[in-house]
Amino acid sequence: MEIIFLLVGLVFIATGTAVIVSELKTRAGAQSVAGQIIGFSTGKNSIKASFRSVAEFVGPDGRKYYVEGSVGSSVPLHAVGAPVTVLIPDGNPENAVLKSRLSLILGSAFAVMGLVATIAFWMTFEPSIFSLGIAVLIVGGFAQKIKRAWRDKPFSLEQWREYKKQTFSPKVFQSKDEIDWADPISISAAIQNHQRANRFSIPILLVLGFGLAIASYYSYKRTEAFLGQADRSSGEVIEFRESESSDDSSTAYAAVVAYSDRQGQHHRFVDSLSSNPPMYYRGQTVGVLYNREDPGDARIDRGAWNHWLSILLGSFGALFTTLALLSARKRSRLTASGFP
Repeated sequence: MEIIFLLVGLVFIATGTAVIVSELKTRAGAQSVAGQIIGFSTGKNSIKASFRSVAEFVGPDGRKYYVEGSVGSSVPLHAVGAPVTVLIPDGNPENAVLKSRLSLILGSAFAVMGLVATIAFWMTFEPSIFSLGIAVLIVGGFAQKIKRAWRDKPFSLEQWREYKKQTFSPKVFQSKDEIDWADPISISAAIQNHQRANRFSIPILLVLGFGLAIASYYSYKRTEAFLGQADRSSGEVIEFRESESSDDSSTAYAAVVAYSDRQGQHHRFVDSLSSNPPMYYRGQTVGVLYNREDPGDARIDRGAWNHWLSILLGSFGALFTTLALLSARKRSRLTASGFP
């Protein structure tokens, strides 16, 4: 159901926005003090091996404190001895956090994924009495589930803040003995494995990124060339053509559209996009773009989304390139800290 795209999209957008707002709120008015990474902990309640940066700083009261990073990673995110900024909200060192762009990056990633899902909803959702009825039922059921769960386990605002602090907030220690330090041998092995993997992953990500960017450019130029010599008409969805995936695990449906050109000749074509459930319904009227020199070359007019393929390829190209650059930066930082 297309409405699932909207629900998932809204949840991801809300989550990403909440993370970003929380991070900005923590930074606003917080006192910034200098800290230094002194090692790595295994974190608390870790399901698999992960390392959290531990920074030493001096609080407003003149005492030394140790703050654990809120996010763990399979390889350390900092180098020992690296200077960091510690934020102290309300002047209370017990609430200190490491200043990091990672929360903003994660929040932005969630928001972007939610936006993509929401856009997918608007691209595929076709309002009708049936689709609107189904949407209302699904949204109503979803709201009831949330309401029932909230009533079964009611949380006051103060209880929620305490739960959030215990679950998500970084830990602050007054003694090194309270910290679950990671084994130096495990840290060294993790970094070496990461470096070996990067020797292959970075070039592969760069090749994929630039390759998809080039494919996006050619897709854009090809679409522009088609639009430049295309005539417009209206068509009707007359049936659907099944297309099975490579593993035969699911079946998708592409619309078969019939239309007439300027000369009154009748044509039909199969839409290039298929989905399950179908994007359109039988008998639906859709806009059609067709090559005036070759009316058999036609497609559904999606307005601004006629360039959907170049947008998709370009987005993945930018993602892979960004991941490659971030990995290269991380590798150079670890190399500078003395790791092979």
